[in-house]
Amino acid sequence: MNKIKQITRILFILIFASSIQSCNEYLKEEMVSDVSAESYYTTEAGLNDAVEAAYSYLKVMYFGQEDGMSMTVYGTDLHANGSDGRKVLGQYRFDSSEGNSWNVWRTMYQGINQCNAVVGRTSVNEKIREDIKSGLIAQTRFLRALYYFVLVRQFGDVHLSLEETVGVETEANRTSATTIYSTAIIPDLEYAIENLPETQSEYGRATKVAAQFLLSKVYLTYGWLTGKTEDFDKSIELAQAVIDNENYSLLSDYADLWDINNQKNSEVIWSIQNSTDPLTRGTGNRSHLFFLMGYDKLPGMKRSIDYGRPYIRFSPTPYALSLWDRKYDARYYKSYQHVWYANNTANLLPNQEIGDTAIFLPGVNVGEKYYVADENGNRIERTLTQEYVNERHNKSAVIYTPDERNNEAGTGYSERVYASLWKFIDPTRESINLKEGTRDFFVMRLAEAYLIAAEAYFKTDDLDKAAEMLSIVRKRAAWPGFEQEMNISANDVTLELILDERGRELLGEMQRWYDLTRMGFLIDRVKAYCNATNSPNYAVDNISEKHLLRPIPQNQIDRCSNDYGQNPGY
Repeated sequence: MNKIKQITRILFILIFASSIQSCNEYLKEEMVSDVSAESYYTTEAGLNDAVEAAYSYLKVMYFGQEDGMSMTVYGTDLHANGSDGRKVLGQYRFDSSEGNSWNVWRTMYQGINQCNAVVGRTSVNEKIREDIKSGLIAQTRFLRALYYFVLVRQFGDVHLSLEETVGVETEANRTSATTIYSTAIIPDLEYAIENLPETQSEYGRATKVAAQFLLSKVYLTYGWLTGKTEDFDKSIELAQAVIDNENYSLLSDYADLWDINNQKNSEVIWSIQNSTDPLTRGTGNRSHLFFLMGYDKLPGMKRSIDYGRPYIRFSPTPYALSLWDRKYDARYYKSYQHVWYANNTANLLPNQEIGDTAIFLPGVNVGEKYYVADENGNRIERTLTQEYVNERHNKSAVIYTPDERNNEAGTGYSERVYASLWKFIDPTRESINLKEGTRDFFVMRLAEAYLIAAEAYFKTDDLDKAAEMLSIVRKRAAWPGFEQEMNISANDVTLELILDERGRELLGEMQRWYDLTRMGFLIDRVKAYCNATNSPNYAVDNISEKHLLRPIPQNQIDRCSNDYGQNPGY
């Protein structure tokens, strides 16, 4: 592997890498602590390092991190608090001092200022060729647009600055979210599309296709704010450009997306990579921690690398587990863990041996059908009988069903024991307690481009095209031989169907809170479905109109010499 060059004033270095690819094929992120170093930023190498530093903020507190995931995953219709979750956020009991919001706010603005520094200093640099300058600026403006996109969706009207802050500033003013879209986010992405290449030599750098994808999603969100058909038309045009790009295609099997040895594949438009090197991986991707139940405290089990380190943060709601028509749709089976095998000699049940089934979550109640795959991936249909439950309990396995009343010999789900989302698991970690995962975080993938297009077509009353886009994603998700059963027609298309199709396809991928707020479903869906098993329904009781936005962090307000202002209701 090539040695990473040393640069002065390095605060830390994060490298996008993988155990399969050599380092020089991946984007390395180098954060320069002193952006005012005039001599350093006058060279092509120095400016390139500054661009790499701008990428580093993507995963400081947001993508694949607990702060960002907490603000996008739970407190929705699909995920409530696990027993060890940060309950004030998921139960809408937070105020302006809430830490997750401040961490995300601060990180986004740090990233924005780094981007502003690069754009400003590169623009006036006369020593570098124009094509190189435009490429560096385009990457940075792509990132700046993404950082602002996070802020306006979470907080609404926020401070807008497109120039570098060097000294201490004590005043800030709020700009309307619609103005930030029209004067910053959209122009930045239009510039990126015009000046970025189709592919990059370093995997992880922004591309033209990634910018098209992001701008399509921006126009979709912006269209909901403006109510203008032309914004949805632009979203469609950009999404179709991504879909029609011959360099990208859906994988034939949904499960292949989550194979940790197959992360650089034809479906991924843009992702954030994480290194296997403990000296350079930084925070890593921590998604693997948050969706796992407390299996390691159950009979016959102890914590292992293969089964993951359970943080017990996000438990699926009963509504989430009802999303799939499991007879035809294989995504439930391919997204969740179903069997745990005994691995703890100190905690075995009577008649149980290492390697026996210790825990079984069939995902259904007694008397209901459930579906598994055979060795060739084909669907097998079974029925959970009480006799089977009794037999397994008397031997080695504890069987958990969604409703304990339908399981005479077992028990039901709780805030600590529930269906565990398996798609983010990371078996490459060196130790059982290691938090810093190496899995890529998929920020943009082709399946979502189809779903963005479907929603935009729906908003322009083209239900035939909306159904076509949805059916492509749904048929890929089908059990072999049942593709036609997953096909839908224009008469089937509703906004609720689009919302739930996003839930089925993008579960846990930091999308749901944005989907609910964008479409106007947040309050009604939380009141109807955000109920963790055996837990008080704080979210149901507490959510109100003010929660369509997060509060402006109190730290921001306190640090302003002028009156920055707070979002309504806080």
